[in-house]
This record gives sequence, structure tokens and C-alpha cells, in this order.
Amino acid sequence: MAPFGAKAAGLHNSPIAFSFPTERHKTVTLDMATSVAAGGKLNVASDKRVPIPIDWALAPDGSQTTDPDVASILLPAGGPKGSGLAMVFQCLTSIMAGNPLITPVLSSGKKVHNQNSIVAAIDISFFLDVDDYRSELDNTIDALKALPTADGHDDILIPGEPEHRTFDDRSTNGIPLPPGTVKKIQEAARRLELTSPV
Repeated sequence: MAPFGAKAAGLHNSPIAFSFPTERHKTVTLDMATSVAAGGKLNVASDKRVPIPIDWALAPDGSQTTDPDVASILLPAGGPKGSGLAMVFQCLTSIMAGNPLITPVLSSGKKVHNQNSIVAAIDISFFLDVDDYRSELDNTIDALKALPTADGHDDILIPGEPEHRTFDDRSTNGIPLPPGTVKKIQEAARRLELTSPV
């Protein structure tokens, strides 16, 4: 990912994920890249043969592009804010794991291991009763969902709620695959002498 103000890659897009327990509602989960769009979305756009928004990524030469097959340098979400979050989480993850994902290290030829994640768990009971925490989070969700919706919005979504809805829909209706993805699966099955599931 290009840091804010740069036209070359220098940061990892530093995906971040947090989950918080509830009682009545589904778990609050934020799982996101610090780039405008995750790299996988470029692959999906390529498989669908559709252009990407101009603010998603740059071409290798640093120029703007809407071609998902040319795009290679992701842009930070929210400009300097996404760039700052990416740097902070790189400090907390890849650098702390001894595997910094920064241009000088990657271009040095130095052998680094493949793990660059950090998982941390916070014991809520050190702060307050866990049942009280769950209840307060449920109350917070209720209060947020009771707010009036802005024009063009039917609902106020909590982090993780779109993914829960997609999971429920896909569990019932199956997973739609773009033709390009189907072709890749079929080619991989042929290469491995397996029967393609699609």
C-alpha cells in the first residue's frame, strides 16, 4: 500500500480485526484492511471484468487506474488516517513479530519468516464483570439502532452485521461466483486431476 502522499508501495495494508462479545445481539466484529479496498477485491473485479473505482489503487508507475489487472499499489482508506492506522498496526504486528513488511527489508533479499501477525486477547473481567460488559454492549447496539436513519439508509449497521447477513444469505442460497473465478477453479481442478465442484 502507498503511504498517504506517496505513489509507490511502502506499507502493508495491515488488515485489522477485533471482536467483542454480546448476549442478545450477534458478536460485534470489525475486520478490515486499512486500504480503501482489500487486495482481494481487485481479484474479484478482474474476475468479473469490471473496472475499479479510481481511488482504490495505482498502477505500478504510480498513475491512477480503474483497470483491476493493472492496479498493484493499494491506496489508504481515509487518506492520512488509513495510512496512520496501517503504520500503527505494522508497529504492533509485523515489526513486533520480527518480520517488517517495508520496502527496504523486502528489497534487501534478507530471508524472513512468513508469520507477521499478532493475536492479543483482553480479559474483560480485569475491568468489569463479563456479563455486565455484554449487557452494556447490547444496550449500546440498541441505542445506535434506535437513532434516526440518514437519507438513503434503511438501517444502521453494526460492525460485522453486513457479514452476518451475507453468511445467512449464502448459507441458504449458495455463493455466487463470477465467471473468471469459476474458470480459475476449473483450471486448478484440471491441473490437479480433480473433478471441479463448479
